[in-house]
Amino acid sequence: MIESLLLNFLFLLFPVLTFLIFFENRFHTYNQYFLTHLSSISMVLCMAFPIRLEIGFIFDLRYIPFLIIALFGGFKFTFPLFIVLNAYRFLIGGEGTIHSFIFASVIFTIVPLLHKWFMHQSKKKRIWSAVMVSILTMLLYLTILGTLMPVLNREFWTLTLNALTTYAVVMFIIMILIEQIRANIKNRESTQQS
Repeated sequence: MIESLLLNFLFLLFPVLTFLIFFENRFHTYNQYFLTHLSSISMVLCMAFPIRLEIGFIFDLRYIPFLIIALFGGFKFTFPLFIVLNAYRFLIGGEGTIHSFIFASVIFTIVPLLHKWFMHQSKKKRIWSAVMVSILTMLLYLTILGTLMPVLNREFWTLTLNALTTYAVVMFIIMILIEQIRANIKNRESTQQS
């Protein structure tokens, strides 16, 4: 489990580090499209290499890049991720494909509505807001999963604890990195204007 969790974390760092290394010094409008493309790759990789718990459950971190793009970019940049997420999920197939589509549709409908509010928050509030959105997303997912299960046994509660903790911690770390990159860009721009 630890190996796949670290691998998923690496997949989530991929867009952030790529932007930091190649594009931080050059702000162009196409950077947003490039970040959306990198996030879709990250999301697919998280789905291709899910985290397998010892109790038999499988989950992944596909919604971390989805939520980040939804909060920072709104509907315009989330729509391609929505298409990629559902296309790849249908390609994987199996049980829960329709439930996954419905859940992704609900998240796609609700979270981008927070975009304007989210962008007007302070750095610290954006970090905590993103963490709360990820926790609420997982709570909704786990609630739906719980209604589909005949009995909520110990394995389900172990999954719940692992999923909520993982989503909160990973979102917190990724958001700190993103906010630091944004602060560095603003500082550089204000220095150049001086």
